[in-house]
Amino acid sequence: MRKGPATRSAGAGEPLGFVIASVGNAAALAFESALAEEGLHPRHFAVLRGLRDGEERTQQQLASSLGIPASRLVGLLTLLIDRELVERRESPDDARVKLVRLRAEGRAELGRLIRLAGASERRLTAGLTAGDKAELRRLLGIVHANVAAEPGGRPARVW
Repeated sequence: MRKGPATRSAGAGEPLGFVIASVGNAAALAFESALAEEGLHPRHFAVLRGLRDGEERTQQQLASSLGIPASRLVGLLTLLIDRELVERRESPDDARVKLVRLRAEGRAELGRLIRLAGASERRLTAGLTAGDKAELRRLLGIVHANVAAEPGGRPARVW
């Protein structure tokens, strides 16, 4: 494990789950701080990212894909709708079903937030080569796949 300036090593004897959780928590706090300057939370980013393919989804589908309760999604969508990044409408087939999609402004905002998150990522990966970063992504992808579903097959919460 490489040590950057003013960093602490997790230690070879630490359980790997603890090390991953500790790194994840520190990375999450840095990302959350970057988005807070924009009045957003990483969950808002997750919603925008979840709609990035341009397809209209039901709120229930989106909540399920993000691994969060539909009731929590409503609050997240409210802010994004107020900022005109996302739009919501009733389903023509069932007025109880709400459909959501990313607006062009939301796509542009997502791109801007991805660039903003780059500073957080550069800090997170300081001292790593491009090959190290690629290998880290590959390994974390495997680890994520191992734990991405909760017992019962529900997807794990995205954020």
